[in-house]
Amino acid sequence: MKSEIVVKDGKVLHLGLAKGQLADKVFLVGDPARALRVAERFDRIDCDVRNREYVTITGSYHGLPISVIGTGIGVDNVEIALVEAYAVGAIDFDSCETVPGRTAMTFIRIGTSAGMQDDIEPGTLAISSYGLGLDNAGLYYDHPAGDELVTEIETQALRILTDATLAGARFRGKIIPYASKATPRVADALAACAATLRIAHVTGITAATPGFYGPSSRRIEGLCNTVPDIKTQLSRLQVQEQKVVNMEMESSLLFHVAAHLGCAVGTICPIISKPRSSTAILDYAASVEQAISVGLDAMCELQA
Repeated sequence: MKSEIVVKDGKVLHLGLAKGQLADKVFLVGDPARALRVAERFDRIDCDVRNREYVTITGSYHGLPISVIGTGIGVDNVEIALVEAYAVGAIDFDSCETVPGRTAMTFIRIGTSAGMQDDIEPGTLAISSYGLGLDNAGLYYDHPAGDELVTEIETQALRILTDATLAGARFRGKIIPYASKATPRVADALAACAATLRIAHVTGITAATPGFYGPSSRRIEGLCNTVPDIKTQLSRLQVQEQKVVNMEMESSLLFHVAAHLGCAVGTICPIISKPRSSTAILDYAASVEQAISVGLDAMCELQA
């Protein structure tokens, strides 16, 4: 089956990238300014492409060809960036068919996140083992669960969200969560590199929401949240040793789609707030720099 990838003037539509402008090892960051911070660590820069809200910089780090893409916020932006980045390396733009013998890509997201557990201090780096999607973008890609924990996370999350929704609420039972799995060797490499650098870190489930305010449990005068305290409710979810440690807005879709494209994928995010004081945001510049250091080391370790 041919892919319906949209190409204009030899470039994918939204990223604006042509063949040869993207490495197989890619960092994804939400804030375009963070893409520049990652690229400052590169040995050299070969190309800098900016189109719409997307920023893509490709170069090398310790001799390893590497790229960073600033995607903007949200799973919708990540869906476009991920699919088009994959297409640049894996799909022939003329025939729209998969290129045989292509090199599998590796994606590591470096973001920021809110805390979900009272005993995890802001500044701790959260490394995702699983993603819990509170968005619905992942539901448009019907792929099997990565393992039995994925299914159990979905089951528990649906029960928690339904029970936590007010009786008689219009959307009670209509928030259908899905779960996804990070690539274990990527998560392990991130954790090992954080430990080597002696940086505080935790591994667990990352919840991803489609919005910063109501979907992330922030109250706004004049608006009624369907799930009044989503952070407290989901903090109770635990499957074997896995519990929800942080909340952001991208990783659920990223893990779900990347895995089924045959890509290795992981996420590392500083936790910048505690669950019961979500307006008190840590000055997180130093923590982001730590996450970048861990991510770069992990990418090199994975290549080795």
